Amino acid sequence: MSPTLTYNYQRDYSFKTEHWVSLLALDGRLVLSYTGYDKHVSLLPHGTSIGAAKLWYDQPRKQFYLLVTLEIEAAEPTPESQVVGVDVGQRYLAVTATPTHQASFYSGKAIRAKADHYARLRKRLQKKGTRSATRRLVVISGRERRLKHDRNHLISRRIVDQHPHSIIGLEDLTHIRERTKRRTHKRKKKGKVVERVSVKARKSNRHASQWAFAELHGYIAYKATLVGSMAVKVDAHSTSKACPMCGYTSEANRPKKGLLFVCQSCHSTLHADLIAARNIVLRTLLVRQDWMSTGHLSIAPDVSCEEAKAVRLQRYAELRWSSDTSPRRRGVG
Repeated sequence: MSPTLTYNYQRDYSFKTEHWVSLLALDGRLVLSYTGYDKHVSLLPHGTSIGAAKLWYDQPRKQFYLLVTLEIEAAEPTPESQVVGVDVGQRYLAVTATPTHQASFYSGKAIRAKADHYARLRKRLQKKGTRSATRRLVVISGRERRLKHDRNHLISRRIVDQHPHSIIGLEDLTHIRERTKRRTHKRKKKGKVVERVSVKARKSNRHASQWAFAELHGYIAYKATLVGSMAVKVDAHSTSKACPMCGYTSEANRPKKGLLFVCQSCHSTLHADLIAARNIVLRTLLVRQDWMSTGHLSIAPDVSCEEAKAVRLQRYAELRWSSDTSPRRRGVG
């Protein structure tokens, strides 16, 4: 039996006064008291539209939860709003930057170690292949999924709370898996050149493919509306390879594809993820500039036309970062 059940508002469930809810059950209606996070419960009377809900049973705690969807009105940002850029990655799950040289780093070291532990445990259980191992695999899968949800919720909440009433720039990750090269190395075997994937490369590929970057973007986007902000997508082309100081773009700007960015033209040196976040800031500023001049806000780049993309990349190459203030770095778990 599924631990979740969908309820339609005003037909299968409805809210009463003083924290009571009416639910449809097999034996008729049940009127039950409920508790919840005060900040969320207080939104119920002010919601413009209450939608369907899911009744979820938490087996370990032996508790029922009613997960309610709610639409609320939020203030929209203006073209004069502040801008923040967010880069997502593996070593640092998120790095933020602003035009005023503020920066925050959200480390992924602990979460990656936990994910690696689950991967090793999953491999052993799959090799074992018993019924109890299969049940254990289901439990581990749920834990890993909740771990990622929790960390993405935490990071997105901190980002939007630090930057209210802002335009938040995110990379457009459409088809990112197809555009990302998987790490391999070539070797000769019986006179033929074959591609092999080392243990280190497999680990890196797994990190890149398993973390829910799109989910983190989604959390940032919907939480941003609650604080009067708005998330827009910008082109992800070469954000970590282009120098924001001089515009020079090359893979050689990241020696050994590490976390250090060294521009081969102007010799500017900085953290590679912060470089990417600054490039996202510049491209978001361009979106805001177009909004102010045309009155039209583009929330995502046009990926259907190669000509439009070429024009966009040319405009990006002309952007420059101001260096009149030293960056202030703030590390976050």
